[in-house]
Amino acid sequence: MLRLPNNALQKALIKLLKEKMQGVAVYDFVPIEATPPYITLGSIVVTDQSTKTEDNYKVDMQINIWSEYEGRYEINHIAQQVISLLCSPDGYMDLSADGFAMYRAKIDTYEAYPEDGDGYNGAITYEVHLKNTKANADDI
Repeated sequence: MLRLPNNALQKALIKLLKEKMQGVAVYDFVPIEATPPYITLGSIVVTDQSTKTEDNYKVDMQINIWSEYEGRYEINHIAQQVISLLCSPDGYMDLSADGFAMYRAKIDTYEAYPEDGDGYNGAITYEVHLKNTKANADDI
């Protein structure tokens, strides 16, 4: 594992969601005045999948949706919008400026559950496969 792709992928995903998810705020850091519904990024797990000639990664990112709506409708509706976006051609993220190329992505899981207080949390696990384009066989 030569370079972590976390920041490049997180930056691109937040930019994409902010541009395409109209009416739902997207935060890297949730400000105190934020009101649900909104989207945040949760855990990120990077797995090295390099070969003898390529520096590759599998990244599992959790996309969290927060809602104070008393039922599951709002959380499921927003999750469907996010999933539809990420599974469409509009969901492709150009990471070339940061030296990575996205070559495969899929939604792995979705879960919605009530919060201890009010509302629901929805968690989408997004699996992205990336190549470090700045590495060559001599680096690996």
